[in-house]
Amino acid sequence: MIVTRLIGGLGNQLFQYAFGHSLARRTYQTLLIDDSAFEEYRLHPLAINHFSISASRLSDVDRSRVPGKFRRTPVGRAWDQFGRRMVPGYVGALPVRREKPFGFRESLITPERDLYLDGYWQSEKFFPGLRESLREELRLRETPSETTQRLSEQMNTENSVAIHVRRGDYVTSTKAKQIYRTLDADYYRSCLLDLAARETDLKLYLFSNDVPWCESNLDVGIPFTPVQHTDGQTAHEDLHLIAQCRHVVIANSTFSWWGAYLGQSHASRRVYFPEPWFHPGTLDGSAMGCDDWISEASLAERSSREISRRAA
Repeated sequence: MIVTRLIGGLGNQLFQYAFGHSLARRTYQTLLIDDSAFEEYRLHPLAINHFSISASRLSDVDRSRVPGKFRRTPVGRAWDQFGRRMVPGYVGALPVRREKPFGFRESLITPERDLYLDGYWQSEKFFPGLRESLREELRLRETPSETTQRLSEQMNTENSVAIHVRRGDYVTSTKAKQIYRTLDADYYRSCLLDLAARETDLKLYLFSNDVPWCESNLDVGIPFTPVQHTDGQTAHEDLHLIAQCRHVVIANSTFSWWGAYLGQSHASRRVYFPEPWFHPGTLDGSAMGCDDWISEASLAERSSREISRRAA
């Protein structure tokens, strides 16, 4: 069996589920989720159960194979290896695959039977070729609110654009500011102006925890509609709405990453993402973008080439 440990916000939980889903499919095994961390973790709610996932929670019997603190030490791992080799019928803890340091490496996706996954796995490269399968797995389990249904219908009939602006802890938390870039207005303006140069009749939908900042800083001549009907307990509905939009400008946030990833493909669809994702010298975010997305860095390069061409 493959067991994936869930921790963090909704976007983190979806990455952890997706990697487990990928390994389980590749090795023809059952995927189980370990959500026991949420018994003490209070920063975010367990939210993946709002989706139509096929995996089950660990049973009490299966939980006996989850490596505890001792079994995660070198001595504990050696004890289990000895038991598996020398004791008939011995059932030890599952071997642990950890993502340390953070970031994609080919060695981490090697298919192997019976694993406990402990990491964040934040790249499509951890689950290549599974977008359609994950769209099916990550459908909302229950009928969304009337407001969400109404907005969803609007977005599907318009040339809609979801814009996610995350400030909050990215601005106020010392720890978060050390790792995550606080995206400025220039990033969003450059994405929206590039999109407006290619598309007409754009309808902008804003997803943000700081709407006043957006109203003061993101005026590109196209009005936007703030989506403020949800609260912290219904992030899954906001994510569903982002996925309904034809185009997406994401923040350096796993939440809007998944909204963009789960959206339906269109010939003219454009998804913009920030690059670098993290402050240089902190975490490796070089594999955060999908191949069909447009990076902030590529927009800057294009702008520089156009300026040079005009000056020539």
